[in-house]
Amino acid sequence: MVRSALTLLFGILFYGTCFAQFSPPGLGNTNTAAWFALGMKQKLSSNKKIESATFIGIGTISNPNNYNLFQKPSIYVLNEEITHHFKPNWKYSIATSYRWQNKYNSSPPYALEEPNARQEIRFYSRFTYSKSFRKIKYSLGYRPEIRFFYNPDFTTPTEKLEFRSRLRGKIDVNLNNEKTKKISTSAEILLATSKTTQWNTFQYKESRFCLYYSVTIPKQKITFNMGYMNNVLGKKLNKGVHYLAFDVVFKNPFQKKSKLQTPI
Repeated sequence: MVRSALTLLFGILFYGTCFAQFSPPGLGNTNTAAWFALGMKQKLSSNKKIESATFIGIGTISNPNNYNLFQKPSIYVLNEEITHHFKPNWKYSIATSYRWQNKYNSSPPYALEEPNARQEIRFYSRFTYSKSFRKIKYSLGYRPEIRFFYNPDFTTPTEKLEFRSRLRGKIDVNLNNEKTKKISTSAEILLATSKTTQWNTFQYKESRFCLYYSVTIPKQKITFNMGYMNNVLGKKLNKGVHYLAFDVVFKNPFQKKSKLQTPI
């Protein structure tokens, strides 16, 4: 199954066509979901090799018996990531994230469970290789992360923590010479092991595929990202969740315009 997922990942990577988006988090076994994020990217060094990315986001989901992606609130996210471009084609990141995710029953009337939510504190890093060819930029990335789970009152739930590995391929295609319009695609597989009383087996969990259209307004230093993500759950790959995503990114709001040379 892992081999099949890897084949699908690289098949989409090299035959398909996400840009600087804050892509949706997985929201579990639902039918449809919506994601909105508001973020900021700021250069932290004069040589532009160190960058901060901060965003807040909210996700909503449908009930199991319909496809209303705005049916009820699901997740609230606060995320901070620092990236260092240490070589022309290489970069690494370190990041932390806080998440509050509501938990709902899977049977009617689909009310909140008890406890009604799960808190998560996440730490992760990211290692990325990227290369450009004419109007196309492709990248391959690996992201290890550790997730600590808590009940709303900060007591420990049954699943205490999880270690997860994420492998992603991504392609960006510029649609104009000014590089202000892009279409992007990415494919990602996730493997994980979690701890209850002991560690479970490290195994394949899910895949995520997304397609985005991005528009940058250089004068205002804003990028608008509109996209779709299909989250394929489970080993049998027979459950797909459809996401509609939109985010807004402000680029270098604390930097003088005269120092900006390129859009996001």
